[in-house]
Amino acid sequence: MHHVDMRSLAVVSLASIVLAACAAPPPESPPSATLTATVDATASPNPTPTPTPATTAPATFAAVCGTISDWVGDNSQTNGSLVLHSPGRAPLKLTIPAGRLDSGVAGGYACIGVLAGVPYPLLDGFFPGGTRGYVESGTFPATAASAAPTGFVIPQACAYVVPPVVGAVQTEWRVDCGTANNNARGTLGPALAQQGWTSCGSGLASAQWRKNEVMLSVSESSLAPGDYPRLAQSRVITPC
Repeated sequence: MHHVDMRSLAVVSLASIVLAACAAPPPESPPSATLTATVDATASPNPTPTPTPATTAPATFAAVCGTISDWVGDNSQTNGSLVLHSPGRAPLKLTIPAGRLDSGVAGGYACIGVLAGVPYPLLDGFFPGGTRGYVESGTFPATAASAAPTGFVIPQACAYVVPPVVGAVQTEWRVDCGTANNNARGTLGPALAQQGWTSCGSGLASAQWRKNEVMLSVSESSLAPGDYPRLAQSRVITPC
């Protein structure tokens, strides 16, 4: 599959997000964690662009959604930044790489593709409504990844901040859980148990969980800038 042309969407998406800022704000408290597909687009700019089918989203991506604040535009030589807010999740700062959008202002609710960055994840463009990276406002967790973990939905307190690394043996994700990044096992453990996973015990800065024939490990962050807790999933080779 081909990647969404994030650069070509940036201008129309900015206009879309500014219009969306007039919509009702997301609820103050999230419902139970449920990730659902969205089919409705946000307010359309003029002229109306050709809708982008969800199937044209990149094969692997990480998206974080929320309400934009603290917008600092980039230019050809200087990075910009923004902060995303979502109920039940710590504010998440993103870097806008120099020359990525070439100024502009955005506000309201948005879903943003992210790449690995130091000290903050990098903005890689906007996902419009109707694409697989767009999570409808008011739906939680307000983040998405492709590929997503099998049998596990991360809690709203966390967000995918790096596109997953899909290998022949395992797939790995990095998640930002805010102030809980120093205790990923304690943060993700209750969600895993609630979703039917069985603990296989903890090792040095990691824990393993099993559901059916799938094993998922949680590894703690080093807490160095740009490093985050990791999830790794693979098929079970040995008994739990």
